[in-house]
Amino acid sequence: MTDDAENAQSMVIPLRDPDNVPVRIINQTLNLGFVGSLFEVTLATSGAGVGPDNQLQAQNIIAARLRFDIDFARAFHAQLGQAIEAVTSPPKDKVN
Repeated sequence: MTDDAENAQSMVIPLRDPDNVPVRIINQTLNLGFVGSLFEVTLATSGAGVGPDNQLQAQNIIAARLRFDIDFARAFHAQLGQAIEAVTSPPKDKVN
């Protein structure tokens, strides 16, 4: 392997967070659709608030709006599938 190939493989891309993006708890998908060739996903969290009648009521609170292409969707699907498998017990009929 050449030095250039080794340097390219070991190069670390810096991670920046200039907007201080918060960590969100997500427990609902409000929308899953398409805008042109991009997936459009609106994610939400359950919350409570005061309604127009001054009574406490359940509310959906938008936590994130995402747009991404098919390549990202496939990669995310694969990674999420692996993560779910890692924390899920196999069905009893498949245990060795």
